[in-house]
Amino acid sequence: MSLKVKVTALISLLVLVVVLAASALYLYGFVRETLREVESRGQYFLDATSSVATAVPRRMRLPAGTNREDIDTIGSLVRSQFREDPNLRSEMQIAVAFAPSIAYIAVTDPQGIILAHEPNPDQTGDRLANAPPLQQLLDSWLFRQLLVVYGPPKVFEVRESLFMSGRPICTVVVSTSTVFLAAQIKPRVQKALELAGVTVLLATLGAAFLSFRVLRPLETISSEVDRMARGELAQPVRLNRSDEWGILSSKLNLLGEQIRGEKAAFVALKENLDQLFSNLADGLLLFDSADRLALATPAVSRFLGRPTEELVHRSADELFSGEGPLERRLREAFHSRESLTWQTVELPGEEGTRRVSVGLQFVREEERNVVTLVTLRDASTRAQLQDQLDVAAKLAALGRLTSGVAHEVKQPLQSMFNQLGILKGKLGPQGEEVKPELQTLSSEIRRLDRVVKTFLDFARPVELRPAQTDLGSLLGEVLALAEPHARTNKVQLVLESNGALPLIRVDRDLMKQAFLNLVLNGCQAMPSGGQLKVAPHVLPSALEVEIADQGVGIPAEARPKIFSLYFTTKPNGTGVGLAMTFRIIQLHNGSIEFSSEVDRGTTFRVSLPL
Repeated sequence: MSLKVKVTALISLLVLVVVLAASALYLYGFVRETLREVESRGQYFLDATSSVATAVPRRMRLPAGTNREDIDTIGSLVRSQFREDPNLRSEMQIAVAFAPSIAYIAVTDPQGIILAHEPNPDQTGDRLANAPPLQQLLDSWLFRQLLVVYGPPKVFEVRESLFMSGRPICTVVVSTSTVFLAAQIKPRVQKALELAGVTVLLATLGAAFLSFRVLRPLETISSEVDRMARGELAQPVRLNRSDEWGILSSKLNLLGEQIRGEKAAFVALKENLDQLFSNLADGLLLFDSADRLALATPAVSRFLGRPTEELVHRSADELFSGEGPLERRLREAFHSRESLTWQTVELPGEEGTRRVSVGLQFVREEERNVVTLVTLRDASTRAQLQDQLDVAAKLAALGRLTSGVAHEVKQPLQSMFNQLGILKGKLGPQGEEVKPELQTLSSEIRRLDRVVKTFLDFARPVELRPAQTDLGSLLGEVLALAEPHARTNKVQLVLESNGALPLIRVDRDLMKQAFLNLVLNGCQAMPSGGQLKVAPHVLPSALEVEIADQGVGIPAEARPKIFSLYFTTKPNGTGVGLAMTFRIIQLHNGSIEFSSEVDRGTTFRVSLPL
């Protein structure tokens, strides 16, 4: 219901109450005045009739021998005179004729026998029925009076007794009927109701008009507030007034400016939080004091297997109602209100058992739980990252060692090679007997020199030349370079297209060498042929490239060492390719991981940040 309707209804109600109260007072006064008038008229005619009745004994002639002290005899004579006195009848007729509210006037003896009656003289000699006194109606409330007047016909009376020597000789009764009272009151009541109806109608129309005029600026302000609520804060409230509405509009404009500033800050904060949460590998769940989920990071869906949009605003009991080890452990912690300090839970899955570390903290204030923070961390991935960090540390240490060794060994090797050439020249023809040994010594010195040169190439700092690169075209060039080798091994190279890829800033030549090493290794792992698939994917903050072969796989005992320098499982391998690939990806702040099954193949996943 709008404010204008409420104001109009309120004003109409107030007017109705005032009009009804005024009408009730008016009707109460009018009804009381009418009843008082009836009483007054009755009393007047009662007095007039009593005066006439009192004069009757003085005018009548007593029979001879009547004792005037005999009250019973005198009373009997007076009562008989009342039946025949013309003045009494005349007065009673006038009263009935000129007083419309008087139903009848009667004179009765002390036993209630009618001596005279107007307008029905035929009732003379009958007993007059008793009626309630008119004073009883006068003393009632207005509602009771109206019920009596508008109810079934009823008679009320005013009576007065005449005494002679202290003894009653007759009673004068003046009565009125509610039928006559209603005839007098109804027109006034109808007029009062009509006036009240007209007044309420006019007041309602006036209230509607005034509320429309007075509250018209409220529509403008309301529409502007609705616009603000929808986030349309560009335009201020336009209301050129100097009264309270104008003050309110200026305050709304000020509030709109503050909301605009707060909204901009909120949007910036939300973007920063979204970016921060999207980069978090750990899953965070924040519950309020009622154990309802208020915030969940995107990583949570990896642990619970449900989108974060379906989790928010749900209770902890509902979220952790499953029978898995993770759900059971968290449900028990919420019920017992005991914090968890990085407990590891094993989750069975299609790709094997995954280990998840769970942390839960209850934040309390004055013995009351405020918020609850649940942290989910992939312990398996963390272990793999730790292994990669260990490998990187080993490679760094090895690099420092090889650079020192290479510089110390390279010069003596060169001197030995030179001295061996001089020795061959000095021996001449006599050296045919030792020529095989000299040839072996020469080849071994050259091999050792090549090893030292490899050490130096691997340990030497690499200068990156990053540029915006189309990863799709770079992968196409890599497969083109590997095509002859793949054809020799009967390997089919497949590049999957997963839509447009964003440009990425990398050193094109180094990254081509890294992917080429992985592709060639995959081809060499399939001596009987097969399919090697290269599939790029766009992640929220990175580009991921999967290189999957159908080869012999990597034995379990060799997996921790495949990125180590000079480690190889191939008879003619050098053990440098994967180590160099690992180093190139690290230089680009990326990561590389793999999964392998013996006799089923190996999949490498290279992730490069956008």
